[in-house]
Amino acid sequence: MKEKIDLIIFGGQSNMQGQSERLSNCNVVENAYEYRFLGDELIPLCNPVGENIKVDRTPGIAHQKGGDGQKWLREHVTGGSASGNTNMVPEFCKAYNGVTGTKVVAVHAAKGSTQIDYWLPGTFGYQFVVDKAKAAIEKATSVYEVGRIFFVWLQGESDALARVMKEEYMEKLVCLNQGLKESLGIETFGIIRVGRFTKDERDQEIIDAQDEICEKDGDFTMLTDMAAQMSEEAQYMNPYVPGHFSAEGLELLGKTAGEALGRKK
Repeated sequence: MKEKIDLIIFGGQSNMQGQSERLSNCNVVENAYEYRFLGDELIPLCNPVGENIKVDRTPGIAHQKGGDGQKWLREHVTGGSASGNTNMVPEFCKAYNGVTGTKVVAVHAAKGSTQIDYWLPGTFGYQFVVDKAKAAIEKATSVYEVGRIFFVWLQGESDALARVMKEEYMEKLVCLNQGLKESLGIETFGIIRVGRFTKDERDQEIIDAQDEICEKDGDFTMLTDMAAQMSEEAQYMNPYVPGHFSAEGLELLGKTAGEALGRKK
């Protein structure tokens, strides 16, 4: 009998991609792997996380501070941790495994500066998430029995900037969730509630949408709402890139959210 392993897909924009100021803990997380699409391989999970993959699905380059950000965004479908720095995924999976005792495969597919529209069914962003996750499931199945499949979402800053209203954002969350259920069989759409990026009422529309969808729709689970408060505390924020979490902040978010998902029945 094969050992069971759970699969967690991490989606969103820059804070999920990883936009911290330094590379901190690079220790391998026990009982956790990251699926790499380009090499079709499961590797031991550690920082930095993610893959820089171009729109044509060939290897890309890491986003670097001071580089041509718009050119990078045009060329890439997903990105690894910016400048190869710390991401939240290792702490998340470590915490999840600590609660459940179940091994984990992490599938990272995030990209900075993206609105939710970029990830909706029918887009190449959505199709890449699905294709990477399906490839990860196939690879994991060759060794393990794949158990629960989750999607974890940290996104909304760009929609706040674009003045997307609560009802519209909620409708798009429902659309994304339905697509992922049909395409991948996800069990839960976990939300790490967005922080305060614009610092005005535009943030509140997205925050309210994420709160309300988790209250009203059983498919959605609020993993943590601490990002908004963390946005006001300097130690948790990247001192060089406003509105983005520091390595310490991402690790705290990951740990808290991972424990919450682990407790999900």
